[in-house]
Amino acid sequence: MMFTYYLRKTLRDKGYIFWSLAFPLLLMLCFNVTFMGPAKGEVDFEPVKSSVIVESESEFSKEFETVLSNLADSETVKNSNMGYNHAIVELLDSSSREEAEKMILDNDMQVLYLVNGEKETIEVKVGDGANMTTLMVARSIVESYRRNYTIIKDAAVTAPDKIEAVMKSLSESVPVMKAKTTYLGDDGSSANVYMWYFYSTIVMGMFFNVTSGIRTVFDIQGNLSGAGMRTSVSPSKKAKILLSAFFSRYSLACAMTFFELFCMNKFFDIPVGSRLPEIILFVLIGNLFSMSLGCCFGLFTKGDENARENKATAFVMLSVFLSGEMIVQLPGLLEKSFPILNQINPATIMNFAFYRLVNYPTLTGFWMNLLKIAIATVVFLGISIMKLRREKYAAL
Repeated sequence: MMFTYYLRKTLRDKGYIFWSLAFPLLLMLCFNVTFMGPAKGEVDFEPVKSSVIVESESEFSKEFETVLSNLADSETVKNSNMGYNHAIVELLDSSSREEAEKMILDNDMQVLYLVNGEKETIEVKVGDGANMTTLMVARSIVESYRRNYTIIKDAAVTAPDKIEAVMKSLSESVPVMKAKTTYLGDDGSSANVYMWYFYSTIVMGMFFNVTSGIRTVFDIQGNLSGAGMRTSVSPSKKAKILLSAFFSRYSLACAMTFFELFCMNKFFDIPVGSRLPEIILFVLIGNLFSMSLGCCFGLFTKGDENARENKATAFVMLSVFLSGEMIVQLPGLLEKSFPILNQINPATIMNFAFYRLVNYPTLTGFWMNLLKIAIATVVFLGISIMKLRREKYAAL
């Protein structure tokens, strides 16, 4: 009976349901709409209508025109290692910058490259209606060319006899619209950047369950509120009330996480691997950790219930941010400058655990990360239980 009561009470909490269930799903929907093919490592598109205006000539501008010409030739692209069977761009003639800009405003062209050969700069102009694909094509072309041109200049100094071979190789290997990867594992493995956003969103949804831990503590504490009075005078053992309040919320938290995983895999086509027992264990321990952490916030922070929830939420958002939810390269940067932060940040530990579970051939790293979370869970639960057992109830 008490289990059902606390379950209904939690289901009526619209704020909790939104942040732990609806918000992660909405975020994944936004990722899916924004990234589409890149999240799956598959991108196809029509050649981007482009034009180039050279404001001052030099080797820099000549080589950029050569690169665009190669990207506009379907046979060159097919014979390269880009992985496409069609041209990347469609080059349009324009006699002046004004004419090209008018073509963009009239939607007759999508991208204009303004090249200053003397200053070795490239300015990119696109129309107001440019979509994500157009922007990514233009950006990847310019960034790849800048990087490759630097290699060419270095080769001209260090190995001038090989400059022709270097130029030919680079002009045929401009990576356009391929799913980016980022270093994640200690074995050199890489993750699709876009998938990492989905994985970390699952972890974020689990972490929002800290509020359930806080509310469980307030449910069991005796105080002058109506619920506190009923708890204090109830003939039921406090341990039974605590377990009912805790496990009703814990069951709901796990159910929501499994539903989010199902949606991520079936509707957004993001792989979750085939290790079902390990996935179930990950969800069970991850949600248990977040609720045990919430219990500690509820017991050791100051303020009313809302104030403690706000503090816990701020901690969760900071932890999730540092784990790469918004900037996927952040864990890698922290690993170089402040590696201890990655070792103690719970969101980062859980993100790595989930990624390794889905993608790594061996599970050594997964078990190590899961062990860290399990130990922290036991510690937080032990502290919370001891604190609750010693607490004096308020006089009625």
